[in-house]
Amino acid sequence: MPDRPDPGIHIPRPSTLYCSPAGGGVTSVVWFREIEYMRGFAALAVIAVHISMNYTQIPTVNLLALLNLFIYIAAHFAVPVFVFISGWVLAARYAREYPVMTFYRRRARTILLPYLFFTALYLMVRVDGTIGFAGVPTPGRVVEALLLGTAAYHLWFFVLIIQLYLLYPLIALGYDRFDRAGTGLCLLLLLLIVQPLWNAGAHLVGGLAGPEWYTVLIRLFPSHLFYFVLGIHVARHTGQFRSTLRSLPTIGVLAAAGGGALVLGGMWVASALLLGSLTSTTLAVFCIYRLLEPFYYIPVIAVLVLAAWRLEGAIGRVSAAARSFGDYSYGIYLVHPLVIAAGASILFSLTGLSWADWLTYPVLFLAAAAVSYGVVRGASRVPYAGYLIGESRGSREPGNRSSSHLAERGDFEIDLPR
Repeated sequence: MPDRPDPGIHIPRPSTLYCSPAGGGVTSVVWFREIEYMRGFAALAVIAVHISMNYTQIPTVNLLALLNLFIYIAAHFAVPVFVFISGWVLAARYAREYPVMTFYRRRARTILLPYLFFTALYLMVRVDGTIGFAGVPTPGRVVEALLLGTAAYHLWFFVLIIQLYLLYPLIALGYDRFDRAGTGLCLLLLLLIVQPLWNAGAHLVGGLAGPEWYTVLIRLFPSHLFYFVLGIHVARHTGQFRSTLRSLPTIGVLAAAGGGALVLGGMWVASALLLGSLTSTTLAVFCIYRLLEPFYYIPVIAVLVLAAWRLEGAIGRVSAAARSFGDYSYGIYLVHPLVIAAGASILFSLTGLSWADWLTYPVLFLAAAAVSYGVVRGASRVPYAGYLIGESRGSREPGNRSSSHLAERGDFEIDLPR
């Protein structure tokens, strides 16, 4: 009997958008609706990571601290999901021959101005825990922030995504050569081995030669190359990917993702309990975590695709809200640290709560998600604000004139997290 989707799962067909390329004329762009929902899921995970990471400010190893440590580790799938989406969208858009310099100009206009603006902003505004003025940075600090993305805890991803953008033509060319030879999956398997070894090696080098070496190595493109190439593979074989995922039992996919979260999160919780410390662990734990994490993130990607299918098949506000949240995920990613820090400052001053209180975390999570979305959606209506916070997909569709000045930018590939 042929494989059928689970009842209630609606598999969306790819839709075609149109945008004006830099050289004029009209270009068709294939867009997969799963991506809109997945970006929203990943953006929520980013917010969860950046709120739960304040477990380090809890003075004792208690249940609240351990729960937030677990969430902090389990929600780190956001980065691989965003990298996967970026590879998928780039490969879908640039499936045929294209002017390489036009590609680079579009990527530069998409990412460099927001990176420069928010680097300058976060160099002067402190967002670690609560909000405050960080002072005027020294020239050396500015150079470091630009090269390593250290102006704030989430900007390092710009350093990574810029490398992947620069190397995309070569990466796609290399993948296509393997794929034409029928060995695309072999390439993915090779990267699945090389990437964890690179990341574990970054911890080893950092532990032996100094943490600055880890800071550099973990930001280099091999640290996430597998997820990027996996996205390219899915773009080239979307039908096969969907068919394979349909054939898998949903309960098995959920069990694999849940089991991975329990193993990785449980490993860190056990380490904190054994060492009696929330801020220190052994080098072995770091390395084992890096070796195992892809086997958790791959099932999570599958779960998010299944969830996207179910939402796409649903009719109602939940589906529309999830799609809209993903639509504005780029801007949400950029501004949410400001919202979290400002929200924490207001909450603590008005209520006397702190990072050691249970109520702090769900309140700040809901507030950060809602306020970040509202701020970005409101700002998107301001002329030219899209150059800094990105544009929603809907604002670029034919007939929508609110952002026609950005129609030629080709911003569909913007997918950033921490």
